[in-house]
Amino acid sequence: MRLPAYLFKSRHGIFYFRWPIANPPARRERRTVRLSLGTRCPKEAGALARYLAFCGSNIEQSVPVTGMDHSVIRTKLHEYLRTTLARAKAYREQHGPLSPDNRTRIEDTLSLLTEGNREYWDLLGAEYAQEELNKFFEKTGLRREDCREQTAVILDEIRKGQIGYWKALLAHSETLEVYDFTEPQSSALSANSSPSAILPANNENAASAGPSGPLLSELFTQRRAEAERANEWSPKALDDYQKWTNLFIELQGDRPIVEYKKSDVREFKTLLQSMPSNLRKYPETRGLPAREAIDAAIAKGRPILSNSTVNKALSRLQATWTWAAKQLDEDVVDIFGPMKLPNKGSARNEADPFSKTQLQTIFKSPIFTGCKSTRFRTEHGPTDMSATDWYWLPLLGLWTGARLNELCQIRTADIDEEDGIPFLHIREGKETQRVKGHKKRIVPLHPELIRLGFVRFVQAQRSAGHDRVFPALELGTKGYYSDKPSKDFTRHLRVRTH
Repeated sequence: MRLPAYLFKSRHGIFYFRWPIANPPARRERRTVRLSLGTRCPKEAGALARYLAFCGSNIEQSVPVTGMDHSVIRTKLHEYLRTTLARAKAYREQHGPLSPDNRTRIEDTLSLLTEGNREYWDLLGAEYAQEELNKFFEKTGLRREDCREQTAVILDEIRKGQIGYWKALLAHSETLEVYDFTEPQSSALSANSSPSAILPANNENAASAGPSGPLLSELFTQRRAEAERANEWSPKALDDYQKWTNLFIELQGDRPIVEYKKSDVREFKTLLQSMPSNLRKYPETRGLPAREAIDAAIAKGRPILSNSTVNKALSRLQATWTWAAKQLDEDVVDIFGPMKLPNKGSARNEADPFSKTQLQTIFKSPIFTGCKSTRFRTEHGPTDMSATDWYWLPLLGLWTGARLNELCQIRTADIDEEDGIPFLHIREGKETQRVKGHKKRIVPLHPELIRLGFVRFVQAQRSAGHDRVFPALELGTKGYYSDKPSKDFTRHLRVRTH
């Protein structure tokens, strides 16, 4: 259970409440109120701590402090956010209303912002709070030393200002979804524009000016429906195709597929090469339109997409173009293939491999030498984990080089023997058993796997009537057995290798 920042448990199991208080003028160090809640019950402790936190927030906001006048802080912040909002509205008027994905991200951000001042900043962490304070002082021109006693107030005003900003942007986007003839729709149309200035003079002109063929969004909807009917794409692949198509439409506009040019793809590729590897991961990019998110990520020096990921995006779109070429009477030119980036090696080689020291740290951890329990896997103890996927998946990955999902889905029938040599048959079988690129292969089992007892483990699973080697692993929402093991192992690495 994740505890709030103001609640912690002593080594005796008693819950304590802690709350930072402002320093007396004569001291520089922060002080913290620490109060025993006199209970070992998490539910009771949580209720008591939430009440105390509520009281603490009210006290902080009500106690008068010296320094900058509160009205000055609000005025400066309002001016800064109003300027930012004007730019965002102009961008939306040029590129159209928010996409469903962007709207969802903004709504998620608003949900976090309305949690409360302390809850919001505790959730995002001290580093993010400090970044926002730095931005506040930089953009407003206020001096940090004049506001030292008002940090909590400033953070609360920033949070409230962001709530107003995102709500205003959502409301503005909604005005771009409808036509209200009582007011001009946007600055793009003059209030004095006559209907004849907007509409074609006759039907013949209208036909010549209209789009040639279905829009990309319409074509992709048809392609997706066909793939779903034929069970052609896994849920993960389906999401991937949708993600890159939505991004291309957001950046280059939704047009008939034959109207896109190589110049559109060149610009798209250039933007991808500057795009952060996970737009939703970073607070400064979450909820922003793609172009603004790229600028924000560059300013922060965030990691960007690898060449293989850029090429993957181009390949997803190229596949849609190839499909469209078979469906449409018009000539559909492959504008994506020539744009792909050179790969110096496989996609795997773009990531740094584990060092020898890191591997030794991983395989000397309690999972492989004995841990306290299946729950407390990072602590040494008497529990033997050699009958679990936690134990075997890292070892199989080390000694076979197979992908994680290929190992998670193997069946007892996939481990066999020929001429006295045990081997692992990586292949596609039932509907949920997939191999990337359909590249089935036979991998001899390394002597170390045999020595550690992997063959005996498989035989035990077979004798127990299990069809799969790791029956405890469940199929994830995207159609892969590796969803949970991947997240669990990543968390384990953070503990063991840092």
